[in-house]
Amino acid sequence: MKRFLSPALLLVLMLVLMLSACTNDTEEATVGGEGVGGTITFSTWGSLDEARVNEEIIEAFQQDFPDATVELQFIPDEYVQVINTRFVGGDAPDVIYGHPHYFANWASRDLLMDLTDRFEANADFFFDESRFLVSMYDSFMYDGKHIATINGHCTFLLYYNKDMFDRAGIAYPTDDWTWDDFLEAAIAMTVVNNGRQEWGIVLPEPSWFIYPYIYSFGGSIYNDPNAPTSVTVNNPQTIEALQFIQDLVHVHGVAPASFSAEEIGGGFDTGLVAMDIVGVWANVFRRDLDFNWDIANIPIHRGQPRATTAFFAGYAINKQTSNPDLAWEFAKYFQSDTGQTLLSTLGLITVINHQIASSEEVLQAPGMPDNHIIRVTSMDFAIQGYPMLPNLVETHAMVLGPLYDQLILLNSITPAEMAEEWQQGLERLLDELGG
Repeated sequence: MKRFLSPALLLVLMLVLMLSACTNDTEEATVGGEGVGGTITFSTWGSLDEARVNEEIIEAFQQDFPDATVELQFIPDEYVQVINTRFVGGDAPDVIYGHPHYFANWASRDLLMDLTDRFEANADFFFDESRFLVSMYDSFMYDGKHIATINGHCTFLLYYNKDMFDRAGIAYPTDDWTWDDFLEAAIAMTVVNNGRQEWGIVLPEPSWFIYPYIYSFGGSIYNDPNAPTSVTVNNPQTIEALQFIQDLVHVHGVAPASFSAEEIGGGFDTGLVAMDIVGVWANVFRRDLDFNWDIANIPIHRGQPRATTAFFAGYAINKQTSNPDLAWEFAKYFQSDTGQTLLSTLGLITVINHQIASSEEVLQAPGMPDNHIIRVTSMDFAIQGYPMLPNLVETHAMVLGPLYDQLILLNSITPAEMAEEWQQGLERLLDELGG
């Protein structure tokens, strides 16, 4: 049966053609690849909009590879557990969407295809710095091997309620803003207004969302997030960041001592919180808010370079796939201009193709903030937020999470004590890996 492109996909392909014309760029040679066919499976999770975009990418891919069929396996709940079970059962998907630490876990068990030779054979495409943010490849390597292609990143930024700033007579955050400026503004906007409590900030949840604070203060968790071999969390800069976070609640009173939205009357989206530090994916869910908001870079700390954190995602290939060539072409297709343009329409991810990520169509999409370009430029100083560890989930659940609760909810531990116990817990888990 003849396939027809959807109207949305036709618009995307028109944008791809315009981008290619403007950059004198050519798509990789495999598009329209003759002789590559068969059937593969592809797993992902996410919203219904994400499922729709993945279906459009599959449709476009099958137009370019008419002998290929890609079966989408949408797994919205308990994704990692489902994939793990399927690996055990020998029927894991051929191409698997995920975060770097998911891939580290599967690569440590020799479950993923080594893509290094294929990256090198396509070096002119993958390592084209005029097209891609090539530094991101380091965050998808395990044991010195490329194990995934990439869709993009989400940096953590400062969201602020412009209406609350205006009522308080406070100038909006700038790139010169320090954490002292942040605190001063938070204090000024923590008030009772018409009988309703308004807060300067709500604290990060889950626990690893405190990484932007730590990195901004000059602290660290591991010696190298992309290839951790030692734990470095017990340092003065990390302790200072933890002290700042704890004091927001228990000294300055500008943040509630709770992570429950029900207990505190809701978060930033209610219009009762002046600032929020979260990943830029939040743009999509905030475009219809009934107040004015914008984004800014994370504040800087005295004497420290600007820093934030970023979460990444990409596409790995099951080592046992029966069709490695087709699986590779599909995983690579997510970095094609067509794949990247379609991914960018979601607004959830800042695609690795910085030409597309910085395009007017993306930056000026309906409901996006005035300073939308910051989602692109902030990667210049972002640090990997998912350290490449097979047991990263355990480091959060068994070590950081309970300590963070003691620091904020219970106020029963000092920042120095937390840093020491955090260090010991991470060292124990790293030793279990033979690190």
